[in-house]
Amino acid sequence: MIEVLRIEREVLGSFLLDKGTHEYIHYLDEDDFIDESNKKVLASIKSLINQNKEVNYFELQEKTNLDITYIIDLAELVATTRYIESNIKLLKDKANRRRLIDKAKKIINMAKDNDVDIDIIKNDAMQEIDEIKNITNEEVITLREAMLDTITVLEKRSENKDDKSYHTGITKLDTATAGLHEEELTTIAARPGVGKTAIAMQIGLNIANNKRKVMFTSLEMSDIQLCQRIIAAYSKLDGNDLRRGNLNEDGWKKTISVAQRFCWDNFILDKTSKNTQHIRTKIRKYKPDLVIIDYLQLLKSVGKYSNREQEVSSITRDLKLMTLEFKIPIIMLSQLNRNAEGNRPTLADLRESGAIEQDSDNIIFIHKLNNREISELIEKEIYTRELIEEMNKRKNTLTDIILEKQRNGPTGTFGMAYIPSFMKFIPIDN
Repeated sequence: MIEVLRIEREVLGSFLLDKGTHEYIHYLDEDDFIDESNKKVLASIKSLINQNKEVNYFELQEKTNLDITYIIDLAELVATTRYIESNIKLLKDKANRRRLIDKAKKIINMAKDNDVDIDIIKNDAMQEIDEIKNITNEEVITLREAMLDTITVLEKRSENKDDKSYHTGITKLDTATAGLHEEELTTIAARPGVGKTAIAMQIGLNIANNKRKVMFTSLEMSDIQLCQRIIAAYSKLDGNDLRRGNLNEDGWKKTISVAQRFCWDNFILDKTSKNTQHIRTKIRKYKPDLVIIDYLQLLKSVGKYSNREQEVSSITRDLKLMTLEFKIPIIMLSQLNRNAEGNRPTLADLRESGAIEQDSDNIIFIHKLNNREISELIEKEIYTRELIEEMNKRKNTLTDIILEKQRNGPTGTFGMAYIPSFMKFIPIDN
């Protein structure tokens, strides 16, 4: 304690004696100090520097109302200002340790309160732990450091340019985006029944097949329902037959074959996460390379908000921050407003919040083409009438995959066929 107080005074004295030390003052906050008088002096020195005024004894005495001898003693305590940087680091370290102790005490006190629901305690405790992590993070880095980090990343990409482990398996999408990318939030949005879960599962399985670890958080379907979808998609058995148990001998062979093929430990089905804090906890525990969330509108926020739009904004911001914190891509499925029913979707149709557009690095719409749109495409000779008739005969749905937003690349649209009975997307030429 005595040592910390001495260092506080030495640092303040350095600011008084040497104008060259002023560049370091912005690394300090009043909360980094213990002594109340020293806090006042720090705040006053910062104020004078920000106003481009001279830092002297009389200005400080006027601002702090402290005895002038106290301020003079700060300067006389300093033998040299050469240790200002190391002293500030030491002060920050001591302050961070005090904050860690305070957080730990708060968690202990919460756990002792038997009147509070355990889930609330766990969520609050995880928030405190997240804040602890932020305490020790550097607030800024220099452009030099950022450039060196960038070169390292580019060298790694160059060495692994043939690595397609983050590719979605949807060729035209991968051509436009070069696959998924760490630290990016991708939103896949559509009206109900158009194939959001199907395409997300397809992407997740492709990436897991490339030896990446995938966590699929479903708030809508059970693990059995999701596995039935996988079996239908890759056995080409009708999903309705699987639900009814209507399988002949050949159907059972195909079912067992697909089940054996996908007995993977690197694809995790998460059906217990109800909010972003739960998801963050699972990411820490299982360390996935990709997280898929089905879907946004079923997620709850940890905090309380006056309306759903604010809550959704909090959720999307939380998910974006997770991509940065854990350096992984996250795919978030989202519903579109009813206004998009039968119409070509736009960013304005994203349901409940403009924050979805703001926080998403990539936004992909799945759009079921209506008869008018199909007729126009036939007239433009993009599709033939024979192709459309064949698709209708097979009960396939002509769908546009619309890359509406890509923060770091081009946008575009391409067609795919959605097979509802198998719950799978395939290229048109297949």
